[in-house]
Amino acid sequence: MALQFAFLGVGPMGEGISENLALKGKLEKPLLLWNRTHERAVEHSARFEELTVEENLDEVAKKADVIWTCLTDETAVVPVIDQLLAHDVQGKLFVDSSTISSTFTNQVAERVINAGAEFVAAPVFGDPSMAKTGMLTVIPAGKLESVNRILPYLEGVVGRAVVNLSGEEPGQASLLKFIGNVLIMTSIETTAEMCTFAEKTNLGAHNVLKLFQALMPISPHVLYAKQMTGGEYTKDHVGISVSHALALTSKILGVAKATGTSLKSYEVAVKHLEDAKEHSGPSTSLLGVYGAVRKESGLPYENQ
Repeated sequence: MALQFAFLGVGPMGEGISENLALKGKLEKPLLLWNRTHERAVEHSARFEELTVEENLDEVAKKADVIWTCLTDETAVVPVIDQLLAHDVQGKLFVDSSTISSTFTNQVAERVINAGAEFVAAPVFGDPSMAKTGMLTVIPAGKLESVNRILPYLEGVVGRAVVNLSGEEPGQASLLKFIGNVLIMTSIETTAEMCTFAEKTNLGAHNVLKLFQALMPISPHVLYAKQMTGGEYTKDHVGISVSHALALTSKILGVAKATGTSLKSYEVAVKHLEDAKEHSGPSTSLLGVYGAVRKESGLPYENQ
C-alpha cells in the first residue's frame, strides 16, 4: 500500500525540504502540505504538481501515514501535536525536524509513541539555500525500526549526508544539533576574525579565502569567507537571520550553563551576533558577525 506523506511547516527550511521530498523521494502520492499561514503553502505548492495543500490538520491526521514537521520552535510544535494526537494515529510515523530542545523532543516522542504511533527526531544542519539544493546533513534518532522507515528519504533526497543515531533517544539528535551549532558559530567567528586580521595587516581577506580553499576546500569556512569578502553579510534575508540565530544560541547557552560547560569562544560569537543585530537589525544575516568583528577592530562594518 502506497504511503501518504504530509509535510507541516513551509518556512525557509521546510520549503526546501518539502520540495526535495516531493521531487526526489519517489512518493507514490502527491505530498500533502500544511502551513499555519495557508497562503504560503498554496504559493509553494503552485510551482509543483507533486505537492497538494491540505488546509486542515484534522484531515492531515486522517489521511497521512507519515507526518513530517518542520516548525519554528516549541510553541509552534505544541498546538500542532495536540491537534494531531486528538485523532487515531495508530501505526503512523511522525518525523520532526523542528529546532527544539532535547528534553522537549523526548516529551513529544513519548506522547506520540503512547498514542500508538512511531517517532523519529530528524534535525538538520544547513541553511535555507542548502535545504533547497538537498545539501543538508540530517540526524535521525529513535527506535531502529522507525529510523529505518525514513532513511530512504534522507540521504540523496532531502540531504547529502546522514548522522545515524538510530537506537538512541530522539532527544539525542536535538542535543547533537545544539552541540553542532557551537561548531558552526565558532567557525563563523574564526573566519570573521581571520578575514579582519588580514584586512588590518594589508594582506587582504581574499587571501584568507584562498588559504581556506587550499587547506579545507569542502569546509563551511570557504562559503563563509566568500560571503564575507563578497559583502553578502550586509544584506537582509541572506541565509539565517541574526534574530533566528540568537533564539537558538540562547537555548544552547542555557544547556551549557545547566551542565557547567564553558563555551568561551561561542559566547564571543554570540556577542558579535548581538552587535550585528544592533547595527543592522534583526533580519540581517548571521554572517554579520564579520561586520561586528570589523567594527570592533576599527574598520567600517561594511567592507564594500
